[in-house]
Amino acid sequence: MAKQLRLDVAQLTDVGRKREHNEDNMAYVIPKDPQVMATKGSLFIVADGMGGHAAGEVASEIAVDTVSTAYYQDDSDEVPVALVRAIKRANAAIHQRAAENMLRSGMGTTCVAAVLRGNMAYIANVGDSRAYLIRGKTVKQISQDHSWVAEQVRAGLLTEDQARTHAQRNVITRSLGTQPDVEIDIFTEPLQEGDSLVLCTDGLSGLITEDELQEIVNRFVPQESVYHLVERANENGGPDNITAIVIRVNEVGVEPPPRQRRPVTVGGPEEDTAILETSLASSGGQAGARYGNGHSGTFSFSPRPAPALSEMPMPALAPPLAKRRRRGRIFLLNVALLAVVFLALVAGAVYYLVLRQGPDPDQVLAQATTLVNRAAGELNSDPVRALQDLASAQQSLRSLQGLTLSDAQRTQLTSLQRSLTSQAQAALAAYNKRFGITSLPCSSTAVSPINTGSLATHARSLAALEQKGKTLLYALGEDSQLYPLMQVNQQYSLQSHLELDGKVLGVATANDGSQLYLLIAHSGQSQGATSTSYELAVLQAGQTKAKTAPIDTALTSNGQVPSLIAAWDSDVYVVFSSKQAPNSAQIVDFDRTKLTTKQAPLPVSANVVSIAAFPNNQLFLLLGDGSVQSLQYSSGKAQEPVPVPVQVQRPIPGTLPVSERGFTLATPVPTVTVPAQQGPVSLVASNKAILSSGLVNHIPHLYIADSATHRLLALTPLGGGAAGGTSGSNSILMQLTGQYASPILFASLRAAQPDPAKGTLLYALAQNTASLLNVVSVDTSSSGSCA
Repeated sequence: MAKQLRLDVAQLTDVGRKREHNEDNMAYVIPKDPQVMATKGSLFIVADGMGGHAAGEVASEIAVDTVSTAYYQDDSDEVPVALVRAIKRANAAIHQRAAENMLRSGMGTTCVAAVLRGNMAYIANVGDSRAYLIRGKTVKQISQDHSWVAEQVRAGLLTEDQARTHAQRNVITRSLGTQPDVEIDIFTEPLQEGDSLVLCTDGLSGLITEDELQEIVNRFVPQESVYHLVERANENGGPDNITAIVIRVNEVGVEPPPRQRRPVTVGGPEEDTAILETSLASSGGQAGARYGNGHSGTFSFSPRPAPALSEMPMPALAPPLAKRRRRGRIFLLNVALLAVVFLALVAGAVYYLVLRQGPDPDQVLAQATTLVNRAAGELNSDPVRALQDLASAQQSLRSLQGLTLSDAQRTQLTSLQRSLTSQAQAALAAYNKRFGITSLPCSSTAVSPINTGSLATHARSLAALEQKGKTLLYALGEDSQLYPLMQVNQQYSLQSHLELDGKVLGVATANDGSQLYLLIAHSGQSQGATSTSYELAVLQAGQTKAKTAPIDTALTSNGQVPSLIAAWDSDVYVVFSSKQAPNSAQIVDFDRTKLTTKQAPLPVSANVVSIAAFPNNQLFLLLGDGSVQSLQYSSGKAQEPVPVPVQVQRPIPGTLPVSERGFTLATPVPTVTVPAQQGPVSLVASNKAILSSGLVNHIPHLYIADSATHRLLALTPLGGGAAGGTSGSNSILMQLTGQYASPILFASLRAAQPDPAKGTLLYALAQNTASLLNVVSVDTSSSGSCA
């Protein structure tokens, strides 16, 4: 009797010690029907969602459910073909779900899946979730991480030890759901009895060594080893969700010959039950570990056996005339059957020769060759046109998928695909260079995660002070408290918040970095009712106690309350506004040296979203409609300022959704449209942007951190003057000095803060696509390049 594949399996997921929700998912399917087991094998899958709670867990759940179902529905008996199709279907489903809900924009998930059939293991992976093979005392990572640090290791720029602790180790370059299409890596491994496979998320692989993995898996049975693996990861800090599936091969089977493999359908009136273990992160991320919950799935493959001879009815003897009539009927039935077969053959021939007739491969290859060669000549002169030609070539080559090609055509196709990839990477780099775009991360970019520890809050804004040439960073928490940030081993942590006796509404850094200005609200009881008072506080570098001064209650008597703050030199500007009348704000200038106050109404067309200050009483305002305006206070008697539009010398080109380092053959070639207008245009950002300002080489800089476009803009006044040039009599003219973009690192931008000690260094508070909050330091001294 032929051997059959026999497995021992266990799985476990845990929220970890730092996260509030579990965005991981896992599942496995072991069919009970021997024929299904022989043709399709057993499926195991682990997914690590990203995009935040209610987005990441949705993405990983869709991946697990779709792959588990689609693989067994696929009619191909070739495991790699069916597995890739199933994962691509999951990618499309996640991408579609994200497009339907803006709150889930950018959600995605990693995916590592394994199919064990006969004596072979087939591994597919996207992202940095891993598959390991443990054989005796050796450990082999089968999958290949799609992450920035892994690419640096493969390029010889980082060692394995450096990658393990690198600040950018969580930046992945490939995932399910973030793009319409995805490239999937497939690996095959022959199995031996006694082998163990481990599928896990980076919450496990990043916290334990391969030696620890081998020791635990070999020492315990799978049901115990998954527990010890998760426990070890938690002992080592548990900063992320932890998920693992451990598979022990007790006996290997035999791979079936291709002709014996038959398609498997799902559902139906006659079903054989399969073992389907799945664990979905739908429990709201409660702490503690979860084992598979034992759902059962059904997969039908029930051929009907022929009845025994004794069970067949015996026909009665018929008279000769009846016999002849019966023969006539049989003859007519045979003729009808032959006619049906003939029509089916004709219809099939028409379908394959006419309806399914695809494009001429030689013509497609020739056209794509022309486009790729033309793009090569356009790289330096017109990278925009080069990208358009490469996108057309990529679309043409994809039309050849599913067609039968000759050996010569396949060779030409492979060569063209390699050339297209390299030319697209060069075109992306040329585009960024042409328009002064720095695509992050660079080797000079530091990405430092923020560890909140046991604090139930996250940073929402940054501030910086300078003390004896050293920069001190502070974070304004979502709980409206101010926290000093301490950096240890490329990671920041929130320290105990300052005792300020109130809620911090906003914080502004003095342009010389000597002190912070805080806008504080106090709640109290007055005559049985709750009342709120406000004050300004000044925090000197190196001090933990702030000096405070109350804000005159007359400023809030009309229902307006302080909402935004900015500072330059001795002037501290506060915007007072009301939710009931957001377009009728007023701005107050508190001069801390002269102890005077100037106030004036602020006539704006929309609510003020953000504010930044410049020298000589110049302010920049970002309004709710995305427009950027400027206004000038007089240095003497208060007078009503009139906001004027801010313009830039020429249109600012858009950034690309992918960098040259992140582009692969499966990535759609991006196309862009550069505005034809060359004169000054109005400066516009999204209403999610944040303004800030700083002094670099004695020149004031305006910074715009825009989440909608995943970029930081740096602008200076035309000619270097404090107030900028003029474009006509009713606008201020600025020039763009650099833009810094990353759809991965800057998935969400919360703040930008110049370093007061090193003016060319800019700190960004940003959330990446892996939902981690980081401090990203950007060197603005080399715009348009990436050292």
